[in-house]
Amino acid sequence: MSAAPNEPSPEVVQKAIAWLVRLQGGSASAAVWNECRLWREAAPEHALAWERLQGIQSRFAAMPAVPAALAQQTLNGASKHMGRRKAMGLMAIAMGTGCSVLIANRHWRDSALLADLRTGVGEVRRMVLADGSVMLMDTSTAVNLRFDEGERRLVLIKGRIALTSGSDSEAQRYRPLFVQTPHGQVRALGTRFQAQVREDGTQVQVLSDAVELRPQATSQVQLLRQGEQAWFDASGVHELKAGDGDGDAWTDGLLVARSMPLSVLVAQLGRYRAGYLACDERVAQLPISGVFSLRDTERSLDLLQKTWPLELRRRTRYWVTLVPRG
Repeated sequence: MSAAPNEPSPEVVQKAIAWLVRLQGGSASAAVWNECRLWREAAPEHALAWERLQGIQSRFAAMPAVPAALAQQTLNGASKHMGRRKAMGLMAIAMGTGCSVLIANRHWRDSALLADLRTGVGEVRRMVLADGSVMLMDTSTAVNLRFDEGERRLVLIKGRIALTSGSDSEAQRYRPLFVQTPHGQVRALGTRFQAQVREDGTQVQVLSDAVELRPQATSQVQLLRQGEQAWFDASGVHELKAGDGDGDAWTDGLLVARSMPLSVLVAQLGRYRAGYLACDERVAQLPISGVFSLRDTERSLDLLQKTWPLELRRRTRYWVTLVPRG
């Protein structure tokens, strides 16, 4: 009996993930597929790492076809980079400012019900706006459109968008393009970027060109260039750094995990499904690497159960907890 292959190293796992993301992009040539095959056959560890991702491969085959408009957007240049942001909470807020922010945030959350554009849980929606801008709305997102003769303003009430700014060629004069959030505004400088409203601030990642960040309660203006990300609250801009990569994989219905704590991964999957999804604290820090479907979270949960020492405990279809196996 042949010996079992060694456990794949983190570097091998990362390479397997990179191959999978590349091949699922839709534009890989026959030569690229053959190059991947040769890599898999080069070492038992490569084959084992790839085998553990085969549930992903079969899941893609079972998923519904991507809408033509979204597929066209992807072919037109959507990059395959999704980064894992580092969560950061506010330690203190001055009393006067704190009360104003709390009241404002409640107003923003309530106004989501009456927003011009909304997506439900698990829904991702693509829109071409009147100025030619292309906006992709993530799950549970609400946006108001405020276009007039002087400016183009998208009010991001909650959720996440990826925005490619349009030329606004029909306008009689130049109109700046802004994304307004509860924490301030982002000005597009002929760019493609994504913005996400969080409890503690607004996360922004620039995918091409540049944007300006302007926190609500300060005169600070921070330029954010291609490949950079940061988050800002009303008081300022924080954690300006290079993007972690894979930042907009959600636009293709994917979640790319690279040694991601299970609790973080479960929280991300939970945004795309109705009901309660959590993990036992005993496995909360279990590092997970892989590519998971956001369009079919049930298959993603099944993959976790088959690949890692985890078990799905279901009270109902809408109440699921991941616990240690056995």
